[in-house]
Amino acid sequence: MKLLCLFFASFCLAAAGQTNFHAFDSYEELIEGGTVHTLVVDAGREHLVARIPRGCAATVESQTQSVLFTDSAGSLSILMRVTTNSPGVMPEDGTLRTNALAANPDGTVLQVSSCATGYKPARFVDTLRSLDSKHSIRMRHVFVPCPDGMVEFLYSSKDEAFEKGRVIFNLLLSSFRVEMIKEQVKPPA
Repeated sequence: MKLLCLFFASFCLAAAGQTNFHAFDSYEELIEGGTVHTLVVDAGREHLVARIPRGCAATVESQTQSVLFTDSAGSLSILMRVTTNSPGVMPEDGTLRTNALAANPDGTVLQVSSCATGYKPARFVDTLRSLDSKHSIRMRHVFVPCPDGMVEFLYSSKDEAFEKGRVIFNLLLSSFRVEMIKEQVKPPA
């Protein structure tokens, strides 16, 4: 787990950009009944909203404009980072591959594809890095273009636990949405 924490810390330091970054807890009523715990990130002109996975805690780091979701056992780590990279535009796949490999040095790209979020389609890059002959780290790096920049999600786990955690990660992605903050216009006096 220490390796994952150090990795996420170095990943967070890679790129920042926005000056307004605040996060707060919220709860939403479901149409089906019940309540879900959400995290709302105020990132300038946008509210970025995602459900906090059940059994996970969210740690907000304003300096790196990131949120780290972890479970109590320490076996699941998902990083959400807000940048000002490529506002409103999805970069080319080559750029996404380069960014994903920078986050997983000495890794190999397994696949590049599309995935769904609650906001709009995103692109992801899966990478694999061997630690030794029996152990490896798999990462899924998801890129979501937003009006003011890019939101990146990074899920990492040991290869044998990747599929189990991927379900939780996909649920987080499906709950992610962007709400534009409307500027209040004062009526003329």
